[in-house]
Amino acid sequence: MKKWFLYNKKADFKAIADKFGIDQVTARILRNRDINSEKQIEQYLHGSLEEDLHSPLFLPDAIKCMNHLNRAIKEGKHIRVVGDYDVDGVCATYILVKGLKRLGARVDYVLPDRIKDGYGINVNIIDKAKEDGVDVILTCDNGIAAIEELKHARDLGLTVLVTDHHDVRQKQDEDYGCESRDILPPASAVVDAKREDSRYPFPDICGAVVAWKIIIMLYQNHTIPEEEYYDFLEFAAIATVCDVMDLRDENRTIVKFGLQQIKQTGNKGLRALLKVQDLLEQEHLNTYHIGFIIGPCINAGGRLRSAELALDLFFTTDEEKALMKAVKLKELNESRKAMTIEATNKAIEMVEKNYLNQSVLVIYLPELHESLAGIVAGRLRERFSRPAFVITKAEGTEAGEALSKGSGRSIDGYNMSEHLQEVSDLLVKWGGHPMAAGFTLLEKDIDEFRTRLNTLCNLSPDQLIDKIWIDVPMPIDYISNNLIRDFEKLEPFGKGNEKPCFATKNLRITDCRVFGKNRNVVKMRLQSETGSLMDGLIFTNGDEFLREKRACTKIDVVYYPQINEYNGTQSLQIVIDDYQLKP
Repeated sequence: MKKWFLYNKKADFKAIADKFGIDQVTARILRNRDINSEKQIEQYLHGSLEEDLHSPLFLPDAIKCMNHLNRAIKEGKHIRVVGDYDVDGVCATYILVKGLKRLGARVDYVLPDRIKDGYGINVNIIDKAKEDGVDVILTCDNGIAAIEELKHARDLGLTVLVTDHHDVRQKQDEDYGCESRDILPPASAVVDAKREDSRYPFPDICGAVVAWKIIIMLYQNHTIPEEEYYDFLEFAAIATVCDVMDLRDENRTIVKFGLQQIKQTGNKGLRALLKVQDLLEQEHLNTYHIGFIIGPCINAGGRLRSAELALDLFFTTDEEKALMKAVKLKELNESRKAMTIEATNKAIEMVEKNYLNQSVLVIYLPELHESLAGIVAGRLRERFSRPAFVITKAEGTEAGEALSKGSGRSIDGYNMSEHLQEVSDLLVKWGGHPMAAGFTLLEKDIDEFRTRLNTLCNLSPDQLIDKIWIDVPMPIDYISNNLIRDFEKLEPFGKGNEKPCFATKNLRITDCRVFGKNRNVVKMRLQSETGSLMDGLIFTNGDEFLREKRACTKIDVVYYPQINEYNGTQSLQIVIDDYQLKP
């Protein structure tokens, strides 16, 4: 059972509504998202790319990185971009390679194999670069934690430039005087907005945005028209959504305008992917289409084959070939879905049987394809409202001992990267964000890993409750077409800018039907206490809902309003996120 909470933040909502021409309900939502000052509200409602994007010059070592790249381009040196196998890494690699080629660079790329290489740059990738005559390695979406690996690159005489967005490892000794706590890799430039000495105004950008900022600097330095660096906007937006960055500040601007641009993209590969998913006909693309349809297809290559499948698609200029490659990615994603459902069901059964009393879930599924561990961990987090780690068997050994690999997905209040650092003596390799992480450990240490994470966990019972935050208690009588259009100004929705939630009580159920191929849609006719009628939809197991409903005639709901269009006729309806049935 989810617990409902109501925002109770104060402001002069009428004054805000009058000044900015919005409804008072919309003004309340802005306040709930901590959009407080007039400047913030103006940017939120009427922001622009020209005004809202922060200068790349604020990124630490950005000028150093640009100078090294300019020198390498001028001298014809061989540059190799080393990316990552997820959506962010693929998009970042595309941006850097395409941008550097535009500047005349001799550049190629490598994406690690998820199974063979694991996350980030490694010694084998570095040795192969040396063997291939590479002069400069440019990382993206990785490298900040590769201390030993980049020492090896330095010893081989390679220049390494790191662009990353992950947390910087820090010294544990608090007696550090005036020196930085950051432990930086030995590279010629380390561009990461999360460095302690960073002056970048908004550090929570993804790897592809960091890469884009470097290209923006280079293009400006070479006086290339700004419309050319805006050609990468849709890739920065896709990566921001799929890497689950907070949709605040410039992230929201990037995604807002990236979504508008994506349907007009000049990239034939991306256009083909939109076409095979029937999204070119979609009037209004939103973050759901990116995060749950396009993103998983891009990820599917890296999960089940090679991430270079998606990258190759984006570099394809022939429409027919692009369509064939897009179909292949879609097919891979369908296979991934089936495997995920089976593994998730097994993991849920294990939790309910063995680990319901633990605050941090650590599940070992040795036969699971390791690329799916993060997805299954995310499903466990959603179902049980707890941080979850899913571990699989890995190839190879360490000192004669079998290895395992894991991925974690977290909840608010549990910084996953910090907690992994607390047990880093058990880990062969690890890295990540507060909300997601990956790691390698010895198979024999899994039980100790589980025990220590739970011993060190300081989450309170209240933090483990699945919460729904209600923006406004709003009767359905108040809903109108104009109000829903007003809410569209709040888009795009996502982490850090959640879709608004409304609630109302004592709706009478006058009719209830179940439909859909899998009987997973419940449609009710609902009547308010003042007599207003409106349709309500719940996406759930319809037959289970009917059994639960039985003789209940009233319902309290948490919902979001929509305009339903059918056969040219518009009607208002609500989509119900949660409910409580009443006699």
